[in-house]
Amino acid sequence: MSDVPMPPDVLAQILAWLPVAPLLRFRSVSKTFRALIDSDYVIKLQLNHSVQTNTNLNIIFGGDRTLCYLNLDSSTKVVNKIDNPLYFAIFETVILGSCNGVVCLCTTEPDNEIAFWNPIVHKFKKIRLAPAKCPEGLGRGVCIKGFGYDHVHDDHKVVRLVQYCSLCNKLVHSKIEVFSSKTDAWREVGDFPYYLCYRRNFNTFTKGALHWLVSRKPEKKVDFLIAAFDLTNDELRLVPQPEFSNEHFHVNLAILGGCLSMVCHYPKKNVDIWVMKSYGIKDSWTKLISTTDVKLIKELDFLRPVLYSKSGDEVLFEKNFNSLYWKPCSGEHW
Repeated sequence: MSDVPMPPDVLAQILAWLPVAPLLRFRSVSKTFRALIDSDYVIKLQLNHSVQTNTNLNIIFGGDRTLCYLNLDSSTKVVNKIDNPLYFAIFETVILGSCNGVVCLCTTEPDNEIAFWNPIVHKFKKIRLAPAKCPEGLGRGVCIKGFGYDHVHDDHKVVRLVQYCSLCNKLVHSKIEVFSSKTDAWREVGDFPYYLCYRRNFNTFTKGALHWLVSRKPEKKVDFLIAAFDLTNDELRLVPQPEFSNEHFHVNLAILGGCLSMVCHYPKKNVDIWVMKSYGIKDSWTKLISTTDVKLIKELDFLRPVLYSKSGDEVLFEKNFNSLYWKPCSGEHW
């Protein structure tokens, strides 16, 4: 490394403190700089620094052949277009989730192609998934995916829940399958003994586990449970939910500030945002926001918290899959 004016490990520490834009420009200095910046070592250092300092925050959105990103550290708040690694796929692209700087993209079935993508250094790994197993004579089932990171084995994983029900809504096939980016292979890890309440590919990964809203009975969306699947030990468990009004409402899970959160929408009444401050502890559920804003509730079809502002006074929300809004944490200001 003759073109590097200092020991590589010292230079790596310095590079990890740089914002993303100048870091990418330094890749053009030399082949040695490019190799160092693209190395897993520097990428992890830079990621850890960003997490500790709450910097280099980017939101990637879109869902077709064009993806966009917004750098929340930028004062201009300009939305930029970014190349989609699955651009040539025939089917729609879905952003399955992101963990440790890696974004997982997938195409809608039946194409079933995924990409593990680092948009910062423009590196990706594209894989064609094997189709979900279909028991004979059961027709079309339900298949939802989740994406997360196994920190023990340093392995990004895709989890697939595959369910088939009889005509009387009895579960006849309900399995958990896991794809490892290290081994490039699927494995079936066991039964999933719950009914999925919602069949959207919303990624709710935190504390090493993926989470879904489930029920022990079909079409029972009020008496729901929160199921968690641990990516390290393949353990399936239940997580306690908050105490809320037992009436007709719409609910979805999200991640806010690294904590499991829940959005409860009581049509034409109010919206509550709950956050589990201490994972797995029922009493730690806290109602962060409660609003009766008429305009919001009337127009609301879907709401999901995305992240806190750097000051912690506001929350960025995704509304109706097409809008982003900053809202104060106090519901009185909505």
